[in-house]
Order: sequence, then C-alpha cells, then structure tokens
Amino acid sequence: MGLAALLWGTIGPAAAFVTEHTTLSPIQTSLWRLLTAVIPLAAIALVVGRAAAKPSRALVLGGLAVGAVTGLSQLAYFAAVVESGIAIPTLIACGLGPILTAVGQTVIFGDRPDVRTLLALAVALSGLALLMLDSPHTVTALGILLSVLSAITYAAYALSVGPVSRGMSTLNLTAIATAGGTLAILPFTLADGGPGVPGTAAGWAGVLHLGIIVSCVAYALYYRSARTLPSTHITILILLEPLVAALLAVVFFDEHLTVGTIVGGVLMLTAVAGLRGDDETANPGE
Repeated sequence: MGLAALLWGTIGPAAAFVTEHTTLSPIQTSLWRLLTAVIPLAAIALVVGRAAAKPSRALVLGGLAVGAVTGLSQLAYFAAVVESGIAIPTLIACGLGPILTAVGQTVIFGDRPDVRTLLALAVALSGLALLMLDSPHTVTALGILLSVLSAITYAAYALSVGPVSRGMSTLNLTAIATAGGTLAILPFTLADGGPGVPGTAAGWAGVLHLGIIVSCVAYALYYRSARTLPSTHITILILLEPLVAALLAVVFFDEHLTVGTIVGGVLMLTAVAGLRGDDETANPGE
C-alpha cells in the first residue's frame, strides 16, 4: 500500500514533466494516460476474466460512469498542476477529497456525523483557508478552483464506486472504469484540437509512466492491499502521496512552500488521518 501511495505521489510531477517536454495540453495528457492504461487492462481482463461471470449491463454502465467521474477528476487535477504548480493542488485535492466524501455519506446516505468527523471537517477547512491565503505567488485562483473541483469529483467517485465494486471483479471494474474515463475525456480532447502526440522520448516516458506505472501497477497494489489492510491504515499510508508530490516539486521543479502552506497542508493531512476509520474510501485520485 505504501508503494502505491509513493507511485501516486509522482502523478503531479509526471504531469508537469510531460508539460515541459511536449506540447500536450492537460486534456491531451489525461487522454494519453487513460489510453496507455486501458489497452493492457482490457487485454488482461479479457484473458483472465473468461472463466468469471460476466457483469450485467447495469453494472457495466455503472462502471463506465464511475470511470467518467474519475477521468474528469484527473483532468481537473492536471489542469490545476499546469496552472499553479504541483504542491498546492496536490495538497488540496488529496486533503479535501476524503473530507467531502465523509460529508457526502452524511448528506446522501443519512449517516450521522460523529464528533471526530465534524472536527476533521473543521480542521480541513482551516487548512484549506491557510493554503489559499498564504500560497506562493505562482498559485492562482483558477488553480485552486480546479483543485477543489478535482476533490469534489473524487468524492463523487468514492461515493458511487461501492455498489458497483460489489458486483464485479476488481480487474473488470478497473478496466471498465478506465474505458469510461477515456470516453469522457474524448469530447474535450476533440474540442482541444485532437489527441496530439507526445513527440519526444521524454514525453513518451512521462505518458507511459502515468498510464502503466501510476494507473495499472499502483491500482493493482492498492486493490491487493485493500483486501487485507484496515481502512484506517490505508488512509494513513495514502498520506504519503501529497507529501511525496510536494517533496518532488521542491527538489526537482524549484517550487517554494511558505510557512502558511506547510501548516495548511499538515492540517489537511491531519484531518484525513483523523477521519473515521471503519468506512473510509482511500485515495484521490486517481
């Protein structure tokens, strides 16, 4: 699980790397990430899943919808990284997403929030305020808005994936959801001038990393760990993701963090770690 979180922590830096070494827009990068993931996933699902029961049409449509929401969340995150760097968008998306999921469980499913959930929400909102008020000058209002949108769409994914995941295998769901994300991004890509081509060896390396390593390998590790680890442990391990992204941003992309953004990030991650332990859905993003 820790390795999956470390790999997810490279999403933002890898997206920034692709932007530096190609002419791809965030929309095009999102599409290429999904395309390089969906092909091997679909092939594996077809081979491995021959003996398994086929999911119903309703479940397939549900999986496609889950993937579409996930794809839009990733698109918003990539655009936020291009607009405002790596560190702040990652902290906002990873910190706010699980909190909004907890709120959604209360509003949609009628789960009464306990004191710990309410306290976590207050701490997370305080951290978000610090991130916005004391962000580096490179962070824009649009970048923050896109980061919040990524967190909102992540929460929508987390709240909808449960019923679908209980009706089909993890492999089938991952393949179908990835296909759904690809279909959701495709119209935006066509409106953006087409898929484009990475064009350089460095660009292809970044795209393949996003598709194969981050999507296929990391999600396989995540689902495997989720079968044995308590959700509390998973949530804490997931906190490695924004920390790794922030560290890579400072070391390799010359980003600077103010005291306010560090404190705000710590508050948001603390809120996630303190979130209720029995029914959380781990991860951003992904």
